[in-house]
Amino acid sequence: MSVPIIPTEHQEQSLVIQYCNLRKIPIFHIPNGSYKSLTARIKSKKEGLKAGVPDLMIPVAKGNYHGLFIEMKRVKNSKVSVQQLKWIELLNKQGYKAIVCYGSSAAIKEIEEYIKEK
Repeated sequence: MSVPIIPTEHQEQSLVIQYCNLRKIPIFHIPNGSYKSLTARIKSKKEGLKAGVPDLMIPVAKGNYHGLFIEMKRVKNSKVSVQQLKWIELLNKQGYKAIVCYGSSAAIKEIEEYIKEK
């Protein structure tokens, strides 16, 4: 019996981006978790790089929210860091909807519900 392959966070996030592009939902990736050389990391920190900021943002105001932030995680074996939890709490207090989604299906479901809000 073969072991099921769990998609990487990159694969899950790519599916979410494709879905939003097809639906014409504005979305962008915040490249905080990307792997960079030491020089690039130092430069990025000087330019405002912050650990823990969610991966994706949909800059569409809906209901009582200014926009939607999504921290993407793999379906299994993923943990949310302390910095990520702090950013999610801060963003929620500032009038954004900030959530953690485990897998592309969960993220797409949340996006669909968010976009339907009036």
